Amino acid sequence: MDERIKRTKDKLRVYGNYTRQIRQLERRLQQIEDAIAWHQDWPEQAAKECGIHRLDPKHPAVQRMTIEQATLEREIDQAYAERQLLGLDAWLNSLSRDDRQIIRLVFEDGYSYQAAAPMVNLSRSGIDYRINVICKSQDASS
Repeated sequence: MDERIKRTKDKLRVYGNYTRQIRQLERRLQQIEDAIAWHQDWPEQAAKECGIHRLDPKHPAVQRMTIEQATLEREIDQAYAERQLLGLDAWLNSLSRDDRQIIRLVFEDGYSYQAAAPMVNLSRSGIDYRINVICKSQDASS
């Protein structure tokens, strides 16, 4: 396999890992924000709904929830910044809709070539070939 293709696929795997991590952190942050919005007058209930319970008098659940919310926001920003250092964002945005969907399914959503193939009307080997063409035809590996 061409070294450029291999490097680009490796970068796409890392990019996908960051994307999945960001989605997971954003889901948890959204859960906390929804609970806070729903229980504005009763923050203890919001914390309870988020699975944050009072451990001891020095660490009330509401305080722990606020700390977790701030921590999640910082982790999301950090993950976005680290993902951006890979230098793939502009390249991915320049891909055709079909090529972007293939990359998203395989590298960001974590589908195997076999599972992603019917979603884009290709065979497993067709997905493999298409990804190689996409990776070879660009300059993301630099």
